[in-house]
Amino acid sequence: MDKKLLLGIGTAALSFAGVWWLKQNLPLAPKVPLVDENTVLLFQFTYSPYCVKVAKIMDFKGIPYKTVNLLPFVNKKFVKSLSGQGLVPVIKHRGKIISDSTAIAKYLEEIKPEPSIFINDDNTLNQEVHLLEDWSDESLEPPFAKLAMIYLFEHPEVIIESDEYNTGVEIFDKNKQMIVPFITKIKLKDYGIDTSEKDVLKKRVRGYLDMLSSRLEKSDFLVGGRLTLADIAVASHLTVAEKVPYIYEDDNYTHIFNWQKDIFKAARRKLASSNI
Repeated sequence: MDKKLLLGIGTAALSFAGVWWLKQNLPLAPKVPLVDENTVLLFQFTYSPYCVKVAKIMDFKGIPYKTVNLLPFVNKKFVKSLSGQGLVPVIKHRGKIISDSTAIAKYLEEIKPEPSIFINDDNTLNQEVHLLEDWSDESLEPPFAKLAMIYLFEHPEVIIESDEYNTGVEIFDKNKQMIVPFITKIKLKDYGIDTSEKDVLKKRVRGYLDMLSSRLEKSDFLVGGRLTLADIAVASHLTVAEKVPYIYEDDNYTHIFNWQKDIFKAARRKLASSNI
């Protein structure tokens, strides 16, 4: 039998076996904690910068919340049944289900206006906050995410050797060395990423970081001289860059990542307020 055909059959068998094992041994719905009416439930993938953004907003505002960590493949149907689509973040609060980080940010501002993540007394600056948040979501994050995926494909040992990428499923976590290269290759195909794009993507993200550097020469904050949603959104998306060493370890951008750390310190968890 042709070796490629044999490998293909073996891979397919492994995939079907894995899906069957998961259905038999793992609950398709995660364990959701009981919370009082003031506490927000955040359903998240731990590595998602959009989920980081929502968590940092709640930290800054002192909104009590608990996280429910999901597995992308295992809990996909659960997320869809929860919000009507398969993406995170999703929050649940007082019987309401809200998805999309921008919509969630707006809701959190409504239930806890202070401290504000907007500049509501200046419409021009407030529009700038919204524009920069949208830019960070739609322009800044995608090339970083693609570079991170390429890097993990080229360096599967990062996933294999790190507990951060464990699924909690023993049979898979113990066999990551065999499974990870196959999974990363599939994900590249799913997202339409070609490894030949790497240099173009590097140039693009460096251009974005140069733009941020220029903007931050005048102030420690992106808009209005104080912390806003724009800062939290950009800083959250820069967490993806930490998975791309040929960007994160570039000395030209050390100050950008130091700025990110300062923003996260400014948005650090405050004592949760029950006045929401």
